[in-house]
Amino acid sequence: MTEPLACFILDTGHCLASEHHLIEGGARQQMACHSLVALLRHPQHGWFLWDAGYAPAMLEATRRFPYLLYRLATPLRLRPELAVAAQLPRFGLAPADIGQVIISHFHADHIAGLRDFAAARFVALTEAYQAVAPLSGLAALRRAFIPALLPADFARRVHLLPAFNGPPLAGLGPTYDLFNDGSALLVRLPGHARGQVGLLAHTTRGRLFFVADSCWLTRSIVERRPPSSFVNFIADDPRSLRDTINRLHGFTAANPDIQIVPSHCPDALARLLEL
Repeated sequence: MTEPLACFILDTGHCLASEHHLIEGGARQQMACHSLVALLRHPQHGWFLWDAGYAPAMLEATRRFPYLLYRLATPLRLRPELAVAAQLPRFGLAPADIGQVIISHFHADHIAGLRDFAAARFVALTEAYQAVAPLSGLAALRRAFIPALLPADFARRVHLLPAFNGPPLAGLGPTYDLFNDGSALLVRLPGHARGQVGLLAHTTRGRLFFVADSCWLTRSIVERRPPSSFVNFIADDPRSLRDTINRLHGFTAANPDIQIVPSHCPDALARLLEL
């Protein structure tokens, strides 16, 4: 294996949601669900992102019906300076320095920053893109997808991955080795969104497993408590979502050295945020 990936965790803003929706048995109180992005550097292949998070484009895209409903359902608390592109200068970087963006899934809070990276290649699972590409209006909103957030040339710049056939992660299935050196392994994490993937990264901060929205709170995995049935409205496959949480519980129990990083977990963000 090559040397570990440099890794910086960025907060791109948050929405508000009730804890009792985020996890079964949760309190009826609002929580801030931050949208986490990982800025990573491979020693040979350079800088890349895990998701693109929130960005000002999100506010513009949700001004009008039907996408206004997204903002009403998840009240947004965004600041322009938190967009990934706006944070890059403190690392001595510009958007053109980002070679690729790995898209965990196509929900709006994970792709709102994509248009800021005009030179990047995008990487996603084929089934994830095919599930949303033809959608618009209420049909898109039903999958938490906002078409206007994709760059106009997205189809030309995206590298769509077929079914994975690399060595499996125990209990989670086959992997895709992003750089063919074991430093960044993608694995399917079905249930929340069609074609959702996670990233197991060997970083300077240890082994981090970015599990996207397999759950919203780390304790969902620790305690095997999925989101409430309320979220079945947007879940691609509620049964698979529960199964994925159970599988992640088994995987983490067997690998206690690996840190699980859900994209919206306040505890994970507080532990790893790059200040």
